[in-house]
Amino acid sequence: MIRFDHPWMLLLLLLPVLMVFLPSHKTQVQAIKYSRFKKLLELSGQHPSSAAVILRRRVWQKTLAVLSYVSLVIAACYPVYYGQPFTVEQSGRQMIAAVDLSGSMEASDFEDDLGRNQRRVDVVKTILDDFLKTRQSDRIALVAFGDDAYLQAPFTSDYSLLSTLLNEMDVRMAGSGTALGDAIGVAVNHFEGSKVEHKVLLLLTDGRDTSSRFSPLDAARHAGEKHITIYPIAIGNPENVGEEAMDMEMLAELAELTGGQVFSAMNADDMRRVYDEIDRLEPELFSSHVVTPKTPLYFYPIIVCLTVVMLSLLLVMLVQWLRRRVRPSLEVIDE
Repeated sequence: MIRFDHPWMLLLLLLPVLMVFLPSHKTQVQAIKYSRFKKLLELSGQHPSSAAVILRRRVWQKTLAVLSYVSLVIAACYPVYYGQPFTVEQSGRQMIAAVDLSGSMEASDFEDDLGRNQRRVDVVKTILDDFLKTRQSDRIALVAFGDDAYLQAPFTSDYSLLSTLLNEMDVRMAGSGTALGDAIGVAVNHFEGSKVEHKVLLLLTDGRDTSSRFSPLDAARHAGEKHITIYPIAIGNPENVGEEAMDMEMLAELAELTGGQVFSAMNADDMRRVYDEIDRLEPELFSSHVVTPKTPLYFYPIIVCLTVVMLSLLLVMLVQWLRRRVRPSLEVIDE
């Protein structure tokens, strides 16, 4: 569909019509009177014609002027082609997955689908990779933490990149400790400036906080103030004691402070059920708006105008050149 964005410019088509009714401008010039016309002609060497010549525009010249003016007026109206509207869906949520890479994540007490024991970190990475691929409407970031916390991948919808970076993670690459508070702090900082209303942090850990410079509870309170929901996921047996014991009470408090929920996963099946539950609690969100493609067409009438003018000038020059070539030959024949 073609429409004019400035249709009022069509009023300019009436301007030439109004010009017709305007009074013509006449200049009075005093004529020279001389009684001896023939003598003047002899002295001047002029040969007058039998009548005066009045220059008039030809039909093609009038047509060219009208076409040029109409083309410029149409261009001034800014014609635009409007395509078929379509709906664009954008990410409605931003999610960060913070993965514990402390030394305890190397424990081989998780079973895969074939019943074989695997390291906790390997099972977490595999199932988390599958989960992230289902979040097609979310922009996702990765955080790796041990003694320190690092942003592994900023928010992105490139799931192949996320999968590659996730597979490159391994235990102790960020130290052998567990800095839960620092991991939450890195996530909160990365959410700064985000205009998305729904912000989610998946906190996957198998232990208790051991090396944070920033208290996990204080970090969670700060996250709650920023409307960030934390879902702590405890990896391994929560009944372990000693250094491998998990602080489930603290993880539950982290979730409560941010409106989230704590989960426990002792094997691969538990991990899948956890992600299914998170899918239920955090359904995919889409922010959609209708887009109508617009293609400006104002340059087409200008191109037509310039093309016609250039061709007309070339044609006039060609005719004049042919006339100059023919006249000398006629004079030779006359002689």
